[in-house]
Amino acid sequence: MNFLNPTQARPAAGPPVLRPWRALIAVLPFLAAVVAVTAVFWSVRDRIPEPLAMHFTSDGTSDDFTTASHFLTVMLGLPAVLGVSIGVLVLRDAAAGALRGAIATGYAMAGLFGCLGVSLLLQNVDAGDAAAVRFPPSYLGLALGVAALAAVVGGLCAGRDRVRADEVAGPARPTPPLGLADGETAGWSRTVGSPTLVVLGPGLLAIGVLIGLAMNWVGAVGFAVAALSCLVFAGVQVTADRRGLTVASPLVPRPRLRIPLARMEEAGVQQISPLGDFGGWGYRLRGGRSGIVLRRGEALALRLTNGRVFVVTVDDAATAAALLNALLTREREKRATGPGQED
Repeated sequence: MNFLNPTQARPAAGPPVLRPWRALIAVLPFLAAVVAVTAVFWSVRDRIPEPLAMHFTSDGTSDDFTTASHFLTVMLGLPAVLGVSIGVLVLRDAAAGALRGAIATGYAMAGLFGCLGVSLLLQNVDAGDAAAVRFPPSYLGLALGVAALAAVVGGLCAGRDRVRADEVAGPARPTPPLGLADGETAGWSRTVGSPTLVVLGPGLLAIGVLIGLAMNWVGAVGFAVAALSCLVFAGVQVTADRRGLTVASPLVPRPRLRIPLARMEEAGVQQISPLGDFGGWGYRLRGGRSGIVLRRGEALALRLTNGRVFVVTVDDAATAAALLNALLTREREKRATGPGQED
């Protein structure tokens, strides 16, 4: 078997481009959140009870407490980890077309952590008994409002995403079959990840932890499940060979999606915008089309025998489309000449 090396074809988006200024923009809100919480804590450290109130019921009554050191570990540690993760993602320019969204999400997370951290400290100031501290639900609403405003600011500061070098007018471009010798078989495989889901997963987990600590853990379960789903399905392995197209998670064996050659009419390449074309990320269905949409940009597009279109966003999609078209041509020729030839 001739296993095609995707690196033989020039990548559509080019190599990663280091952008230190953009990485600095991405991590600035996390630095600001850490500095704000640290500064407030330092200024009121002698006026807060030990332990201090950290967890509250739905009506704002404190029902759990923690030490100052544990408070700082949560409120400073999580933003630091998220800031480093997003900073590295942006510095490596790992996902052209999605970095602006990653930066905006980072600003929202930093704003949420900073606002909640400062609010919790101020509510504990001059409390003789931590059990008497209250944290009204409106404070959580204020923190979410700050997060939304920060996301807008982050999107504006991030600037426009890099436009892919091979972006073309129209929804698709033709892909001629790959040249295969008689009797030669070939396979193609590429793993693709979703920077949006990679960032969204820890973000949802962080929100769940904050809600669990500040309100109750029941409300945090939904965020934890959503975060786990984002992380498990943040990447897929796409394989094209004589069996057709297979899309599966590299982490878990199921679910696995397979489209055999018998269900395909032709393969091509499209430029995909997750929000514009499918309304989001993940497995999507819309208007006669379906697909695995993990990021913006190049996608392998299959026109199926039932008239529908299936897409999967992946780099080097042109090579996969050319191989599938070659295999489809071979299958049609075999059907036209009869079953006498060896598979």
